[in-house]
Amino acid sequence: MPSPFIKVPDMHKQEFLDEVARLSFFRSRNLALVLFLLNILFIIFDIVNYQEGLWYWSTLSGYSKLFYLHVFLGFVLTGFLLLSWVHDLKSEDQKVNCWHTYLGIFFSSFIIIFSCCISINDQLLHNQITVFILGCILIAANNYMKPLVSLINYTFSWILFILGIMYFQSDLDVLKGHYINGTILIVYSWFLSLTLYKMKIQDFINRKTIEQKSKEVEASNNELIEINNRLEASLQALDESQNVIFTLASALESKDTYTRGHSERVANYALQLAHTLGLSVKDQETVWRAAQLHDIGKIGIPDAILNKPSKLNEKEWEIMRSHPEMGETICSTLSFARDFLPLIRHHHERFDGTGYPDGLCGEEIPFLARIITIADAVDAITSQRSYRPSRTIDYALEELAKGKGSQFDPAIVQAFIESFNYA
Repeated sequence: MPSPFIKVPDMHKQEFLDEVARLSFFRSRNLALVLFLLNILFIIFDIVNYQEGLWYWSTLSGYSKLFYLHVFLGFVLTGFLLLSWVHDLKSEDQKVNCWHTYLGIFFSSFIIIFSCCISINDQLLHNQITVFILGCILIAANNYMKPLVSLINYTFSWILFILGIMYFQSDLDVLKGHYINGTILIVYSWFLSLTLYKMKIQDFINRKTIEQKSKEVEASNNELIEINNRLEASLQALDESQNVIFTLASALESKDTYTRGHSERVANYALQLAHTLGLSVKDQETVWRAAQLHDIGKIGIPDAILNKPSKLNEKEWEIMRSHPEMGETICSTLSFARDFLPLIRHHHERFDGTGYPDGLCGEEIPFLARIITIADAVDAITSQRSYRPSRTIDYALEELAKGKGSQFDPAIVQAFIESFNYA
């Protein structure tokens, strides 16, 4: 059974009352139509009883009173149906007005009281209270009434019932039975009405909760869809920016036959070394991307300096040494490159602190930048240049060993050498 303390939240109270009024109105109208048709049959039976001599117009008896009650019921039901037609609800979302509420309450009250009157009159005929029982239970199950309204209705009908049977019923045993049965009936009917009303409240609250949760889920889904759309747009923009920048890097290397493919080879060496050192997948991806773009700053170096076959002078070297900073500046506006900007800037730092552009030494140099430095040196040694032929990988490993502790991180060099020796 639903909790007796359950209440409709204030924000939905009017909506609940409108819904209850709407349901009671429709149910009252349907029940009134059924009772109207049944009442026609009852009047026909009353006429048959008249023809059989069970009652006369000139004498007020139980059967004649029953006939008058049926006629009265017919007039009331006709009026109610006409009013319900005038104040009909054309659609489920049409606003309920006070007439719909009053008609529902009136019909419920009338049927309970009328069934009570029928059973009181029945004491002159069959000593039964069957109609009163049916009327109370039917209204309790069919219509939704507020607890206070239903309590007033049932209490008034109970008082009327007790007074009526006391007046018309002379058999004390029958009267005692009616007292007990009538009281139990009223208590049960009110309890049934209260229970169904509370169940309606619980059902309404559950629906509102589901609607609220559905709205929250829908809002979350819409938010996720929006986030997903933005993410897709960002990923697309990211892919486009990466493609542009990698294309620029390739275009840069295409200007010099001797350095063509240099960045890709450096990236492969760096990735191999990162894998050997057991770095995470994220670090391996970062070092690979940074290695691909480590020389992107050379796009701002004049071709005459880049492709000069002879030794660069001091001024030219100064310009050449600016390419790590230029690379960092070029990539600083790219969101995908923010994690490895320090690697681009510091890939020419030396372990002993004599490198450029910032003269960092030892652990001050980013770890992944030290990997790229070694990979860059290996490819530079093993690639053909305008001023010398390419060297073997063994020669490159020997040069790395000579540069341990001065140009290169000794631990990383040792890992690189061991990986080649193992292979």
